[in-house]
Amino acid sequence: MLRIRYEAQETVKLVGAKIMASRQFQEADLQTHHHVTTVARHSFRVACICFCICHFLYVVFKIRTNWQLLIVCALLHDLGIIGRHFKYASNSECYTKHPVDSVDIADSLLGGLDDTARDIIGNHMWPVTPTRPRTIEGFIITVADKYSAMTDFIPMNHRQMLVEAAIL
Repeated sequence: MLRIRYEAQETVKLVGAKIMASRQFQEADLQTHHHVTTVARHSFRVACICFCICHFLYVVFKIRTNWQLLIVCALLHDLGIIGRHFKYASNSECYTKHPVDSVDIADSLLGGLDDTARDIIGNHMWPVTPTRPRTIEGFIITVADKYSAMTDFIPMNHRQMLVEAAIL
């Protein structure tokens, strides 16, 4: 279990190095998220969880996924939340509009997104939002995002969050 967690962290750092070094991602480490973490740390955790799910799907079921794209999208999926208290009138508005804003930020940061990346980032809030993902990667990030959000509140995970904060 610890080996795959370490492998996930190292892989996310390698694949996501350019994104994690960006001004937008650095700003995301200043924005509180889920009351106990930041947007950047949450996104890093989601990327690691996505990698682990992809690894499991391949090892157990031989299902291939585009895990590299998924890591990139996971690191970018919540950047639209930055400045949420000024941009959105309510939590409900934030839930529905930040995926669209995150797609726009990712598009400008990467110099363009393909349809799969737009699907992954733009639909990660399903079923809170009505449009479901069309790709397996879109479903994986949806599950990883909800899992990370729920476990952010478990005190035993706070120690791991400190380790991940040191990584960033």
